[in-house]
Amino acid sequence: MPDDAASWRVRVVAALAALGVGGAEAQSCALDPKSDGPWFSSPVAFEHFDSGRTHAFRCSRFSGSFDAPNEVRVEKVAEDLPTPYNLVVGADGARFIYGGAYGDFPGAPGSFVARLDRTGALIWRRQLVDAAAEPERWNYPGVVGIHLNGRLYAAYANEFAELDPSTGRVLAKTTLPTTPRPLDAAYNGFNAFSDGRLVMKTVHRAEGCALQGFSAFIGCEGARSVDNSTIAVVDPETMQVIASVEAPEHVGGRATTAHFDGVDRLYLVGARNLHRYNWDGKSLTHDEGWGPIRYILPNQSPAPAAAVLGEWIVLQTNAVPAKTPMSIVAVNQRDGRLVRVDPWENVPPWEYTLGSKSFLPAMLSVDPENSRIYVMDGGYGLAAAYAFNPNSGRMRRLWLKKQRTLNFSTLIGPKDARVFIATDVRGLCPFMRCLRSHQKEEVVFRNAETGEELARSAPLPKMTTGALVTPLENGEIAYLGLAGEIYRVTVAPKE
Repeated sequence: MPDDAASWRVRVVAALAALGVGGAEAQSCALDPKSDGPWFSSPVAFEHFDSGRTHAFRCSRFSGSFDAPNEVRVEKVAEDLPTPYNLVVGADGARFIYGGAYGDFPGAPGSFVARLDRTGALIWRRQLVDAAAEPERWNYPGVVGIHLNGRLYAAYANEFAELDPSTGRVLAKTTLPTTPRPLDAAYNGFNAFSDGRLVMKTVHRAEGCALQGFSAFIGCEGARSVDNSTIAVVDPETMQVIASVEAPEHVGGRATTAHFDGVDRLYLVGARNLHRYNWDGKSLTHDEGWGPIRYILPNQSPAPAAAVLGEWIVLQTNAVPAKTPMSIVAVNQRDGRLVRVDPWENVPPWEYTLGSKSFLPAMLSVDPENSRIYVMDGGYGLAAAYAFNPNSGRMRRLWLKKQRTLNFSTLIGPKDARVFIATDVRGLCPFMRCLRSHQKEEVVFRNAETGEELARSAPLPKMTTGALVTPLENGEIAYLGLAGEIYRVTVAPKE
């Protein structure tokens, strides 16, 4: 690939146009490989919109009103797609869904990718792992994404594949490097550098543990002393692993990349430390002049993943229940300065859940254009927004609301009309009992600046834990029901 990523992007888009792939609508969301990553130009081609995992879906809009009552319309558009994890949009509005890999859900079939049309009609479904035929394999989610080259890729188990968007046929596949126990390892997704290369890394289940899905991180004996993660870089054109290194520790959260000071950076959130690697187009180098940076406090649990907020890398601790309340941590990319805030500091105990522990198995969201951070706590049942000072790293709380989720939050709309979206498990939840038994949750739309509730859906069947309320075109939102039902959610001013 050319060293000049911008030139490379122009060439790829021209080639796609010559082939009739994409078109004005698909290409209307212009993405810059250096700031956004090399993803196809659509409302969502990568699970968190950009390589910095901001969750700021600037190409999606809010179709309701900011100053008048709204109504939320919900329509089931698909079913029989168990434990859907992520959805991406390709040419002509095609929807591609990765699912099947929440192995602790009864009947989870193993990793698959499916294609739906705009209406939700199933075009094809490709089973990549047969969980029933391989019960000894850890069934844990990877991801599907659409590269700037227009091709569809999926990471799953210890495999990486290119799929034909028209038929679902596997066009090419490579086995990724792991420890000597590949059945207890999974590549939980991928990210990309500005030169188009894809980077991914493993998570591990403790040896001898038979628990499936996310339960392996909580219930397996020895879950915190597993093998170090393996990092792999794949050239999507050749489907070859061109670099591979062992991380200094196990990295549970997903990989985050940034193009900073002219260099492609890889940020990995370990059990205790934030690590940075530099990519020069051929090799990964652990940046020991910048880090590792210890980000965790005693009795906190690790952060799920990191987000890029300008010159800063931002994360929240406590991906699993912890005795010490979660922190928001910001680390400067240039000099490694660390700033920390307790988002629930000075919140009276009666404002959050009795007997709860602080945690969220999904990461925070950031808004680089407005310099804001959004954090939620599934245990405490709270959500908050913070103004962030990009010079000092100081954080000031803008609003605090009672809202409980186990999923990612989402930001949509233009800079001056941003909307914050997340689900809500309503009702009392002493000692977090509801999180083990709830069957319904609602989609809540808030004014991202003030926290004012703009709209709320009727209760929907439980969403896949750790998934994303996904923005589509024309103000539509995709809701991924755990049991395999996909819903279209839209907001409109009340008539």
